Amino acid sequence: MPPEKDWRVAPDDAGDDALQYLDIAIGYVSRNARYRADYLCALDRVKHGTVAADDATAKLVRRWGISFHTTPSAAFDPKLAVARLDLSPSGIVLAPPPEGVDAAQRLDLKTLGTVRARMKIGDFLHVILADKDGDERLWVSGALDRPLAMMLPIDPDPFTRLAAAERFCRRLLGMAAGPPTFRPPPFRRRHLLMLLRLLDGHHAGASRRELAAALIDDAVRDYNAAEWVESRERKRIGRWLKEAVELRDGGYIRLLRGR
Repeated sequence: MPPEKDWRVAPDDAGDDALQYLDIAIGYVSRNARYRADYLCALDRVKHGTVAADDATAKLVRRWGISFHTTPSAAFDPKLAVARLDLSPSGIVLAPPPEGVDAAQRLDLKTLGTVRARMKIGDFLHVILADKDGDERLWVSGALDRPLAMMLPIDPDPFTRLAAAERFCRRLLGMAAGPPTFRPPPFRRRHLLMLLRLLDGHHAGASRRELAAALIDDAVRDYNAAEWVESRERKRIGRWLKEAVELRDGGYIRLLRGR
């Protein structure tokens, strides 16, 4: 399991503008007990050599929509998170061009900077390109030593895919890629990360009053019973907890789509 931290302390990445929706969604699924059981089982099978890490990861991604890579030496590494291509419009699809399109070029990964990971996910080679402004994720169908074309599936998020493709084109041309567009705005990011702290505090056994004191206003510790029952803080914590549990138990899929 991921290392446990004091839920009262804001996470180190609370102010990280490079966090994308995928980076936050993996935090929610990692707190889902059924996912953790599946992931730990997959890790155990990989350790014993009964399944390849890429195959185990592909199975988890198909079932959950997103997963950490099942690398025993880097378990629960958020930088190795993989989201299903159809659920995450920030993924860049590269495939052999149709006949008659001869302007396509071969992809040389060495020119694209640091490759954080490359793994086989189903029929695709999945490549994660490290970037301080936000990693890029490629889905390559076909061989790297052959010409490839960029595909833009017609789906509900075409402009997100188009923006991701433009960013990748800048990298291909040797230009600064710049930040990805598929990031939550600062207020949304802070709220989503705060809900993760709320889940951790709830899991650690903190009462709703303790959660409210840490996350809203320390003054609630001094409320008498009647004041606490009628307080806005108690009602807000109730709403937040309901939202956090829903995100943990499946709502994280919406985050992959930026919703």
